[in-house]
Amino acid sequence: MFLLGHLGIGLGLAWLLSWKSRTRIDYRLVLFGSILPDLIDKPLAYITGLDSRIWAHTFLFLFAILALSFVPMLRGLRLVGFGVATHLLLDQIWNQPSIVLYPAYGWSFPMAPFDAGRWFDTLLHDPYVQAGEIIGFVCLIAFAWFHRIGTWKTLREFVVHGLLPWTEREVNLKQG
Repeated sequence: MFLLGHLGIGLGLAWLLSWKSRTRIDYRLVLFGSILPDLIDKPLAYITGLDSRIWAHTFLFLFAILALSFVPMLRGLRLVGFGVATHLLLDQIWNQPSIVLYPAYGWSFPMAPFDAGRWFDTLLHDPYVQAGEIIGFVCLIAFAWFHRIGTWKTLREFVVHGLLPWTEREVNLKQG
């Protein structure tokens, strides 16, 4: 899975699960968590010559984030953990048990030199990846449309402050 798939499907699942909830969800944390494993592992893989799925693609990493989320000041990490969990599911990480169950199968990760051609080949020829990117794109557009994030100003407000124009307006009407 690539960027749009991870972002859109992770956001879409969080949005779907929180549909009827009165709790305000900071979707930015879900978005961040949904790409966090790649933000950590891709540069490390490039530098070390290891596979592009290493430490941040393990249950150990996910459980560390979820354990930290029990600290009262770090409760938002639950949403980051949700994003990481969706990332692992979309990467079908169960197909690589030596990585997902690290260090149960040993302390080393497989070597795999960086190959940009392989990434492009996967994007262009793997129907699972293509479908994921399309579904992710549709989820991102649907979220933006539903929450009326249609201008640069409203997008900026969402990115900087986590404010959703339609939702915030509805809350203010109910309170005032």
